[in-house]
Amino acid sequence: MILSDGLVVALAVALLLVLIAARTPIFIALSVSGITGLLCLSGFDGLKLVPLAMGAQLQEYALVAAPLYILLGEALAVTGLGRDLFGAAHRWFTRVPGGLGASAIASSTLFGAMSGVSISSVALIGRMAVPEMLSRGYKPGFAAGSVAASGALAMLIPPSLMFILYASVTGESVASLFAGGIVPGLLLALLMIGYVVVRAKLNPGSAPRDGEHFGWRERWAALGKITPALVLIALVLGSIYTGFATPTEAAAIGALLALAMTGLVYRKLGWANLKLIFASTATVSAAMLAIVGSAFVFTQMLVVARVPETLTDFVVGLDVHPHVVLIGIMLVLVLLGCLVDAASLLLVVTPILVPAIEELGFDPLWFGVLLVVNLEMAVITPPVGLNLYTMKSVVPELDLGDVFRGIAPYLAIEFALILLMIAVPGTATYLPSLIT
Repeated sequence: MILSDGLVVALAVALLLVLIAARTPIFIALSVSGITGLLCLSGFDGLKLVPLAMGAQLQEYALVAAPLYILLGEALAVTGLGRDLFGAAHRWFTRVPGGLGASAIASSTLFGAMSGVSISSVALIGRMAVPEMLSRGYKPGFAAGSVAASGALAMLIPPSLMFILYASVTGESVASLFAGGIVPGLLLALLMIGYVVVRAKLNPGSAPRDGEHFGWRERWAALGKITPALVLIALVLGSIYTGFATPTEAAAIGALLALAMTGLVYRKLGWANLKLIFASTATVSAAMLAIVGSAFVFTQMLVVARVPETLTDFVVGLDVHPHVVLIGIMLVLVLLGCLVDAASLLLVVTPILVPAIEELGFDPLWFGVLLVVNLEMAVITPPVGLNLYTMKSVVPELDLGDVFRGIAPYLAIEFALILLMIAVPGTATYLPSLIT
């Protein structure tokens, strides 16, 4: 019996979901379902596409920057910077209702600009911030939600690995994507802080005031501890936006400076930390590149089945306003994000959706930023949300139910930002227009 292309794709997607539900590593799930689909579509000749597809994608120059930015973040992580970031934020937000929650979000935002990996941000900030909040009477859901949600900002605020992956698939400029993520990232951080403050004001029992006060000298001293790292990030991003260096060159310079700073400024570059830095970088980079290669095998199967063209024709033929289609796509992605991790989902849906988005008249760069905002929800939605389980692992006394309940308001905040970006595209396109 010869199966139709549509049925083969449906069976491949079903196999992917079954493997994910069985807790198969995502790169194996993508590879197995993609190879199975290619076999059904093109027989053993289709398998010739597998090494070609993987090789072509992994040779993408934009991906060279990813391990370097990971190395930069891992080098800064061993310095105790997470503790210093939270301490500095706490001294500046101490008089604000829900000040510890606001401090956690602010420090996660700053660390996100250094690591680009959301679970690293949750692990480092959560290890210090959540026990501190719990000891002062904060509700567990309030404490865990503020850290798990704000950790996702690392995906949006440059240097973002998600933008590097999107650029590797679409050919968009990494520098422009980085610039496009700045305003939405900062706006999202402000919305999260605003929610924490308002909730603490309306319901003081969820975030009691501790009456602790710090003088201006203590505030500036705490800020001084994190200044070297902030200067490093400013140099890295500034070199990109001024055209002095490409994103990859800036990543290489930033990684070297981060290692030098870890040793010379923070005095933490001993042999044990050096092994930890390179081991963590290799582990994260290998996992990411394995997903990139396997996701491209799966998308190659979709290309052979002409899914992008079919979807484009279907979307363009709909007799509805393009924004209605776009909101529908966003809702579908939210549901998919509950089942598939963010990086894998981005790599699978981007080659399918971008042609349709362009046919509808939308800017693919703007859509890339919008897509990353949407996929932030994938790391904070059960049952797959990695930030939730990272939060539980670093603070074992937390109940997962409290973590899940604490994250719910932030999902609404994320989707509100999506609607704002659809209504005002300039939130993501204004800064990129300045550097181009």
